[in-house]
Amino acid sequence: MKTKFSWRAFISFGLTWAILVILVSGVILYVAPPGRYAHWVNWELAGFSKEGWQAIHTLFSLGFIVLSIFHLFSVNWKSFVSYIKSKSTKGFNKKKELLFSIIAILVFFFGTIFAVPPFQTVMDLGEAATESWEKTEERAPVPHAELLTLAELAHQLDIESVEEITRKLDSHKIAYKDTHTQTLQEIGEANDSTPLEIYEIIEKKPANQGQGMGVGRKTIEDFSKELNKSTDELMQILEKNNIEAKATETLRTIGENNDLPPRDVYKLLSE
Repeated sequence: MKTKFSWRAFISFGLTWAILVILVSGVILYVAPPGRYAHWVNWELAGFSKEGWQAIHTLFSLGFIVLSIFHLFSVNWKSFVSYIKSKSTKGFNKKKELLFSIIAILVFFFGTIFAVPPFQTVMDLGEAATESWEKTEERAPVPHAELLTLAELAHQLDIESVEEITRKLDSHKIAYKDTHTQTLQEIGEANDSTPLEIYEIIEKKPANQGQGMGVGRKTIEDFSKELNKSTDELMQILEKNNIEAKATETLRTIGENNDLPPRDVYKLLSE
């Protein structure tokens, strides 16, 4: 004997699954790496990229809202209307609970807006977890470097000719179409690789050139040895140009802290 399809049960099950998916995806997004790193190394978890988890979280949240509306208006509408009518006639008997719920909502809202503990603490923990993914040796030369074309990357790294980059890519059999329109991310996808791996090929210098680091990854101390100048001398140059820096900081970090490209900092030091 066939049983009648129960919309109440269907919606209840749907709400349960949606809550579970929203919970899992929410936790993953809470600790996921920042976009600049996720795109740079093609980060994935359980086969999904960060954008994939964001899409899952968003769509299941939307599904939860839709099911909640159906749950209210199609399954419990009569009970809901009856409840409202009875309460509007008799008046609300739970005034204390109503007041405390409003206060709780306002505390959460303004606590979040004004970034006070413990609300800001929760956000700080998430930020710490997010930043823990990024390793120093895997950092991009500039934020969102995966969106740079080969020509833009050559300019960013202060390379005289983009042909120097294309020669390295050709020697590693990396396919590319155009040096002025195709980004590192697109080249990586076309070669089943990551922007980081493409960049490492470009950035790597021949063994006879000694240094293997890009300009942005070198510290003031590295340059003092390379340029045969003392660290204090280089620090004085930066100070005269109103650039705040520490001898142990990389040119990338110094540039970011002073809103300058690493190549501009390098030019000052090498003059």
